[in-house]
Amino acid sequence: MERELSVSKLAGAPPPASAVLERGATKLGWRAVEFPRVFRHDDDLQRGVKQTMARTLIPRAQADGARLIPDCRVVRLVTHAGRVVEVTARRRHAGHRDEPLSIRADDVFVCGGAIQTPALLQRSGVRHRIGSGLKLHPTIKIAARFPHRLDHDEVPMHRVTEFAPNLTIGGSASSRGHVALALADSSADYREALADWERVTVYYAAIRSDGDGRVLAVPGLPYPIVTYRLTESDMSRLARGLVHLGEVLLAAGAEELYPSVGGAPVVRRTDELGAWWDSVTRSRTNLMTVHLTSTVRIGEDRSLTGADSFGQVWRYENLRVNDASLLPDAPGVNPQAAIMAIAARNADEYLTAR
Repeated sequence: MERELSVSKLAGAPPPASAVLERGATKLGWRAVEFPRVFRHDDDLQRGVKQTMARTLIPRAQADGARLIPDCRVVRLVTHAGRVVEVTARRRHAGHRDEPLSIRADDVFVCGGAIQTPALLQRSGVRHRIGSGLKLHPTIKIAARFPHRLDHDEVPMHRVTEFAPNLTIGGSASSRGHVALALADSSADYREALADWERVTVYYAAIRSDGDGRVLAVPGLPYPIVTYRLTESDMSRLARGLVHLGEVLLAAGAEELYPSVGGAPVVRRTDELGAWWDSVTRSRTNLMTVHLTSTVRIGEDRSLTGADSFGQVWRYENLRVNDASLLPDAPGVNPQAAIMAIAARNADEYLTAR
């Protein structure tokens, strides 16, 4: 998969926002690494282009005969006698006119992610071990203000792994809108920092969580209800992560730190970080995540899983899931590589079985 997508490390020196983490970790004596990313560089290594699905696997699929239907929302899988016999959908056209669609296929793969996949299955009456066991990486953030401008085009690719896998420190998207959102998560007066947003970048601490959650499709509601329960250990890890994140950013030269915790003070010196320990509570902390998994877990024990080891949904001979839902747990690192490797393996097994 890495070869197919041109996964590689930076061709030269890291951009300033990424170098911040490398510099701060070095000063503290902590481990830090550069994570590879899906970029293809030109011959002189001066320009890199992100290798999105629109540039890689989707064009290949279309060249091999795949058909894409844009602006289309699958409503329900129609099942009969242990098989999916029809997929009902609605396609949006210009002028907000909906066209009903009916799709029939010998085999159906659902790849809507850890939220929409179980929601679709539940709407279709497929409920055995579907939607429970949601896992994710709860993430706490800091908007850090520096004495100089930083780049805001790409997500920093350096990670502090000193405390991995239970705690990882990295950089987040930092457009003007993202900076504004991160500053708003703090109840401090951030107007001056927002006006100076080009010197502000968002960083995070993500934990491996003991908690879990649930996805529930409710009749009459357009979107599923998603809940997640944090444990006391999770809250402790988040507080520790916030303090360690503050340490590395101050070591890297940050002037002001705005934590995503309502009522927590803005920090300018290392000796002020201790005030954050008691501030991280369920009612005051604003968290986020981008890694969601485990709502249709794979395995061979039907009492614990929603699908077999290759993603075939129990009790349905032509229905498979092939996305992040299948992972039995959130792994403590970005799960993209694991998801794609499992998806490729499942596709190979399916083709072999045919």
